[in-house]
Amino acid sequence: MNADPLAASYRWLEYAAFGRALERCRFDFLSRAVTARRVLILGEGDGRFLTRLVECNRHAEIVAIDSSARMLDLARRRISSGAHERVAFHQLDALASPLPAGAFDLAVTHFFLDCFDWGGVAAIISKVNAVLKPGALWLVGEFQTPEHGWRRIHAQLWLNTMYRFFGVTTGLRTSALPDYRALLIASGFAELERRERRNGLIVSQVWRKET
Repeated sequence: MNADPLAASYRWLEYAAFGRALERCRFDFLSRAVTARRVLILGEGDGRFLTRLVECNRHAEIVAIDSSARMLDLARRRISSGAHERVAFHQLDALASPLPAGAFDLAVTHFFLDCFDWGGVAAIISKVNAVLKPGALWLVGEFQTPEHGWRRIHAQLWLNTMYRFFGVTTGLRTSALPDYRALLIASGFAELERRERRNGLIVSQVWRKET
């Protein structure tokens, strides 16, 4: 997908659709990042999480990856000038390109895994797993589909609408939410914490690399 056309307006589109729910999801477990020394962020977007991270953790080396040049430009301009020496920005397709070498003790993906199909997510998880230290944490903010009832119908309506919108505006080819949770578990990650919002549509999670 090419997020460049939406970069300047993405924040306001997000607020119009979800208020501050996605933003709060990104920040839910920021306290888990305070002691990290090397951080990998995939799909950083416009830099709102990155800005908070460099403020609460003044020692970590951070690698921020996004395929959108305009999103990365927004992220660069958002962080303080003093933080630039600690942040390496990379414009690349994380699925098609090698990731920067580890070892990282924290990975972060917020509303990123939903951009790939099952095979793409499996490949991303494998790549991230390869550059994480044993015991490293992974902060995940994502959409999900509850298993039953009206909450499931509510989530499906939202997800169908969003996939159609991003398919038209960014060329996103994925049209369904992959089961990233099952793939993380199969890859040796354990879920430590989670918080849900918007009737279960939005979830923030802390995962740990166990093997």
